Amino acid sequence: MYKTIDLFAGAGGLSLGFKQTGKFTLLAAAEIQESARETYKRNIPDNPETFVFIKNVIGYDFKKLSESLGGIDIVIGGPPCQGFSNANRQKNHLISLNNALVKEFFRAIKEIQPKAFVMENVNMLESNTHRFYDSEKDHDVITALIEKGYKIPLKEDKLFITKDAINEFDILSTVSDCKKVQAFLLPKKLFQLLHTMKKHKGNKERLKSFLEKNSKTLTKKIDEYYNSAKAEDVLAQWNCRKLKHIREAISSIESVANCVELSELIELQKNMLAALEIYQNKLIGDFLRTDSGTIVFKTNSYAVIDYVSAILGDDYFQRGATVNAKWCGVPQERKRHIVIGIHRREGAEPIIAFPTEDPASKIYTVKDAIYDLKDCEVCYDLPCLPVPYSPTEDISSYAQQMREGSETVKNHIATNTTPTAKKRFNAIEPGHNFHSLSQEMKSTYSKPERTQNTIYLKLDPQKPSDTVVNVRKSMWIHPTLSRAISVREAARLQSFPDTFEFWGSKGSQYQQVGNAVPPLLSKAIAEKLLQLI
Repeated sequence: MYKTIDLFAGAGGLSLGFKQTGKFTLLAAAEIQESARETYKRNIPDNPETFVFIKNVIGYDFKKLSESLGGIDIVIGGPPCQGFSNANRQKNHLISLNNALVKEFFRAIKEIQPKAFVMENVNMLESNTHRFYDSEKDHDVITALIEKGYKIPLKEDKLFITKDAINEFDILSTVSDCKKVQAFLLPKKLFQLLHTMKKHKGNKERLKSFLEKNSKTLTKKIDEYYNSAKAEDVLAQWNCRKLKHIREAISSIESVANCVELSELIELQKNMLAALEIYQNKLIGDFLRTDSGTIVFKTNSYAVIDYVSAILGDDYFQRGATVNAKWCGVPQERKRHIVIGIHRREGAEPIIAFPTEDPASKIYTVKDAIYDLKDCEVCYDLPCLPVPYSPTEDISSYAQQMREGSETVKNHIATNTTPTAKKRFNAIEPGHNFHSLSQEMKSTYSKPERTQNTIYLKLDPQKPSDTVVNVRKSMWIHPTLSRAISVREAARLQSFPDTFEFWGSKGSQYQQVGNAVPPLLSKAIAEKLLQLI
């Protein structure tokens, strides 16, 4: 048995696939989200009492962990990808902590020196456009790698901050001073309320509901800001002038909908938060004003893929490839980039192979995955007790595989459907989404043309599903029943067996399923790894 740890484990999809081979034993996992950690704990460890849970990988002593476990053979994990910057998108402010998490994953590899590692992420890791920014945190490390001859080409980037269109104060001098940026930012709760209100400006029904629930609290928070703002503070007084108009507008839905000051305030606050991110991440560079009149931050960047290739130096043979989950028996189109590394001490350079498409293999569909659950009772509120399987002859080989070892259907909980949503559910044909609705049925959306293709997707029973996301937020629809997809049905699409039970709130369960690595994809990767070690 290979001693294995899973970093960024989520609910445990990656771990489960490795465990299913019978050749890997999971001894530790890192997961910061409490509900996902509880789900993992109840499903994965063979010995929960000795299992090590790491809540936060940043700064964690992985060398000490390895020593305490008598060595670690395999490190697996899927660092979050939302923080990667795409340099081609001018307004991408997602510098964020997530960049650091990829680097923490490889720091763990350096400290543990396992026989092998597997990193799972979206296929953006193949792309040269997804980049890290030059930062004081690891500038010396990158410089040293370049000096040793590793190819990490640096590219000049300009991060958009804001339009320089305010007469009352100099934005460039403001963003160039971290203390000024911090002083300009509104209190977190006040900003959140204002930001939510702005999002509802184009939907009178939602705006009305928001104001009924929050107008008193919002007014109180604005008054608190008034009272704390210093008269000599130019930035705070600019905020106060905007807030004065917003406070007056709160009494009327029409006034809020037409409140220009609300849009101006939120836009500049978001831009200042982007500037604060630059300071928090200790990026190296300069704020400047361009010829077109925008404020940008000029810095250097380097491709994530170049970093991944260089950071482990000569310690590992490594190769990456994009794998589609449907090739591995998952009833879903889901492309993930997988990097496998084999330590050089294990022998001569191996041929690192990945699962590939096999025309002779069966591709499972939505019908294969969930139709045997059609007559099982769905619950809409917690607690959601397990329900018995309904008698049916329509059980695919895939469904039989998912049922193995289980006597009941767990997590068969779905979102309640509003009358408006139900009308949309009934109007959409299988394989189609929100965009197939009439203009009249899109009326509650302020900009329906910008709605993503995953929204109100009615699954096509004859095909694998699209990439499973948080299907509650996206309001995925059952192919034949006028209701949303349940947590269990989403889990089936991800290849979680029915014995696997999710814990936490309804929203958390949906999120855990959407974030997970499909276990059958993970198992296929694990089997390839076994051939190498």
